[in-house]
Amino acid sequence: IEGVDEEAFSNELMTDKSVNSVIVYSNLAKDFEDQVKSLNAIVLLIIISAGILAFVVLYNLININISERIREIATIKVLGFYDKEVSTYVFREIFILSLLGTLVGLVLGIGLHKVVMLSIEQEDIMFGYSISPLSFLYAFLLTFIFTVLVNLFMTQRLRSIHMVESLKSIE
Repeated sequence: IEGVDEEAFSNELMTDKSVNSVIVYSNLAKDFEDQVKSLNAIVLLIIISAGILAFVVLYNLININISERIREIATIKVLGFYDKEVSTYVFREIFILSLLGTLVGLVLGIGLHKVVMLSIEQEDIMFGYSISPLSFLYAFLLTFIFTVLVNLFMTQRLRSIHMVESLKSIE
């Protein structure tokens, strides 16, 4: 009811013996908004943690990949390939694997989202199961931003490979 003091009205209703309880919707809505705000902080923390994890995992995978293929990369350099061509050769594989991993992760994320939403449901509060298409786009873009960043970090490692020493090394 517009223009009515809800607290005073609910207190007046509670004095009536035929009224068992009064729930003020605006108070419920405010409590719900406060809960969602605290959840947003948790979601942001999870996103940042996932980003750091993605960076570390990609960095380690690319580092191992380069270490395992150092003779191959040195041979390509000896054959006269430029640094940009060598980087493209090595990082193309990383981009393809990132694309496949992202697609699989997005599909598995749908199921994980449903499990999380079911586990946080309460008797009084239900959350929706729909995921905005924009969320998929953000996840996809963030994954590739991290992939590009790690590739930029590792480009220096590729440039520092010494051709002769790498080809002399015994496996």
